[in-house]
Amino acid sequence: MTTPSAAAAGPSSLPPGSAAESRPADCWRQIGVGGDRSCPELASFIHCRNCPVMADAARQFFDRPPPVGYLDEWRRVLETPLDETASGGRSALVFRLAGEWFALAAAAVAEVTPLRTVHQIPHRSNHILAGMVNVRGQLLLCGSLHGLLGLKPAEGELRRPPRPVLAADGDAEPAVAEPLRTAARLVVAARTTGQTTQRWAFAVDEVAGVQRVAADALREVPATLGKPGQRYSEALFTWQSQPVSLLDAERIFTSLHEQIPR
Repeated sequence: MTTPSAAAAGPSSLPPGSAAESRPADCWRQIGVGGDRSCPELASFIHCRNCPVMADAARQFFDRPPPVGYLDEWRRVLETPLDETASGGRSALVFRLAGEWFALAAAAVAEVTPLRTVHQIPHRSNHILAGMVNVRGQLLLCGSLHGLLGLKPAEGELRRPPRPVLAADGDAEPAVAEPLRTAARLVVAARTTGQTTQRWAFAVDEVAGVQRVAADALREVPATLGKPGQRYSEALFTWQSQPVSLLDAERIFTSLHEQIPR
């Protein structure tokens, strides 16, 4: 026997005297599609979501009275004025290069992906232009921020294509690439000028994610700082007690482009 609410649902309600008389309250979890599927009504309704018993349970769930104090709590939240001082901040991707922490405006970051094989460009690759990398079928120029900012690259920063190794019998055996550190990532940055979009990829030793930096937390870069990447930094801020240099994306793109051998 169905509940009065289910019986009022219309012609789709279960008929009187059906197996629903002894049906548990959450029958869809016990004898329905979420249980042992022993409910005889499945032959008619195919799935529990088509059964008026489940429809009635959903109706009761959404029509239930709110808990005590729930509406008052939400009213206080909605009546609270916005904190104007929280606006004007910036979102930036924080990452580590060697022992230094840097950030790049989130608007300039297209994606962060695991490290990929970097293919050197004959007579073109150098300490800044690492080569080309395939990111989901698109070949991108891969630069080295370590080289651009004057930092010592970490071992295994970029994965080179494995070279075949000659076995004793003279047959070539494929080399196995070295395992990469899980913290290292490949960052793809993009800059749009007019109708042209430039995309560069570069490896970083660790990514801390996108962080929101308040406007009053940004400090000017001292002229006597002497830290790596100073000429490419537009501001400084502190994140988890660590000094972070906010890189100027425009200067980074311009410098990377200038380093391409002609």
